[in-house]
Amino acid sequence: MASNGPDSWEGRVLAALNKQRRYPRTAQFRRQQGVPYIRFVMNREGKVLSSRLERSSGFPDLDREALALPKRAQPLPKPPKDRPGETLELVVPVEFLLH
Repeated sequence: MASNGPDSWEGRVLAALNKQRRYPRTAQFRRQQGVPYIRFVMNREGKVLSSRLERSSGFPDLDREALALPKRAQPLPKPPKDRPGETLELVVPVEFLLH
């Protein structure tokens, strides 16, 4: 991602995903933490067409939740007009960190 500041489109997509993120109860209980990376494709309306795991967190529960996240968060913020193409592909980190 070129810029992921709060005012960029990518930043808004990340914020929308983070709002819907749920820490899996079993992973939380086991004190599992990680940052899986997911790759997903969306159309210009913000509908998620596909998603897959780009890099595992090392914990199946965290990876499963990260994969389910884009579909649950849709419609995602629509891409700006200056982004060409009918579909756009993004790779994003999904942080599962216990404080």
